[in-house]
Amino acid sequence: MSAIPILTRPLMMREDGPSAVAPEAFWKSLFYFNLSRMILAAVLLGAVLTYGDGRVFGAANPKLFYNTCVAYFLLSLAFAWALNRVRTMFSVHLAVQAVTDVVVIIFMLHASGGIRSGLGILLLMPLAAAASVSRGRTSLFFAALATFALLVENTIWVLQYDIGHADYLPVGLMAGGCFAVALVTNRLAKRLIANEELVRLRSTDLRNQLEINRLVLRDMPSGVLVIDGGGTVRLANPEAQRLLGGDWLGGQELVRLAPALDNARLRWKQASGPTYPQIMIGGRELQVRMLEATGGAEGEMLIFLEDASKMKQQAQQVKLAALGRLTANIAHEIRNPLSAISHAAELLGEEAPRDSTQMRLTRMIGENAARLDRIVQEVLQLNRRDRATPEPVALLPFLQNLVDQVAHGEKIPAEAFVLHLPEDAMVHFDRQHLNRVLWNLVINAWRHSQKQHGSLKLVVLAQPGGPADARLELHVADDGPGVAADHAGQLFEPFFTTESRGTGLGLYIARELASANRATLDYLPAALRRSEILEWTGPSGADFCLSMEGHVKKS
Repeated sequence: MSAIPILTRPLMMREDGPSAVAPEAFWKSLFYFNLSRMILAAVLLGAVLTYGDGRVFGAANPKLFYNTCVAYFLLSLAFAWALNRVRTMFSVHLAVQAVTDVVVIIFMLHASGGIRSGLGILLLMPLAAAASVSRGRTSLFFAALATFALLVENTIWVLQYDIGHADYLPVGLMAGGCFAVALVTNRLAKRLIANEELVRLRSTDLRNQLEINRLVLRDMPSGVLVIDGGGTVRLANPEAQRLLGGDWLGGQELVRLAPALDNARLRWKQASGPTYPQIMIGGRELQVRMLEATGGAEGEMLIFLEDASKMKQQAQQVKLAALGRLTANIAHEIRNPLSAISHAAELLGEEAPRDSTQMRLTRMIGENAARLDRIVQEVLQLNRRDRATPEPVALLPFLQNLVDQVAHGEKIPAEAFVLHLPEDAMVHFDRQHLNRVLWNLVINAWRHSQKQHGSLKLVVLAQPGGPADARLELHVADDGPGVAADHAGQLFEPFFTTESRGTGLGLYIARELASANRATLDYLPAALRRSEILEWTGPSGADFCLSMEGHVKKS
């Protein structure tokens, strides 16, 4: 996966005149160069004031040397002020400071007896500093200026004091050193800047790649583990933490965390186990896929975990969706002849005289026609799942209205309901679909409850383990005997029912409508229920959990 491209400003200064835009690193370098200038001037001035007549510096003209040091120190202060206040025209700042360094050092050199004083070496420092933050031609100009100044200063000594021409040799050597320092420093600085720019770009690409990898791992539907050669977990994404039942798996030994998975890992490394083994961890059947990590540390490997039950459920959902579309089309074709049968049965029932056998047969036709009509109506609900229009729904008024409708339509006492939810809970759901889903859940819960005051409880809770304002869980719980273990795996299959008069499509349609709204509907056995629900239902009551997009408004 390629990294996200990011536009970056080149580190090198644009060559478009004195107003060129220089990077911040150049300004910082100029600040430190000026700081070294200030320290040098202070040290030389302190030496003059300390040794005085000893004439360590300024042997030929002490007063000129002293005045030059004072001027040098004051100029360094002025440069510091200018750097702080004026952050434009970098080339002008550099040129003024470099020329000042050359002129001042030549004056110090002249006041100390010329090239023989050894102060000419001080010229190398400003030349190196200027060459590190300037273009090649500019650095050569400063070197040429220093050479010219050295020649002029030495010529003055020759003409004024008649010292001979022997000092031109060290002057020439010093001039050659100035050019060499300027060229070498400039080339090294360019290479360093280019490498720094490359490192910066690579580090940006690396940060982007790491962030992409983090997001991909976080949102992967499969669990991912990175295991080192010693069997220690180095990395685990949230799905792997959920499947293995841990908050943070990094640094834990796999043999202690999941012995069955560690055994599968060892068998795979010895090539004695299946390529894609299935193991049981925490009551879940997991499909395991293992890969050797190439390019990493020796012995590192990747382990991918997938919930086999979820995979089977998804495959079942695909089959059921196809079956649903087929049955919906068939049901649509059945409606017309079914209506004719119902109408004919009504006409037969209105004829007279009628004996008991005719009345019984007519009643049987009517009842079964009505039952078929209910099945057809519920099957046709499958076509509506593709026309979901989710919208923000305030849960409290919606549930209150639902309770009133169910209590009136199904003759359920309003005292049987208990609502427990935040006042500002909001969900994103198709309003008609949500009404249909909850109506089915409430009717089922009432049918199997103890039918007392408070037998039905509707609870809204934030989903654990995720963002606090991303999803909400709506639990429909009852105080009845619960669902038999043999039936729990078939609850959401179409046409499965334990009621002689039921159609077996209610829960199946409810789950399909939930899926159309990016929600999930599950039956939670007692072992997986949250404490808030378990206290209400006990170990035997039923708990259906509708997990959907939603949040609680923050005041």
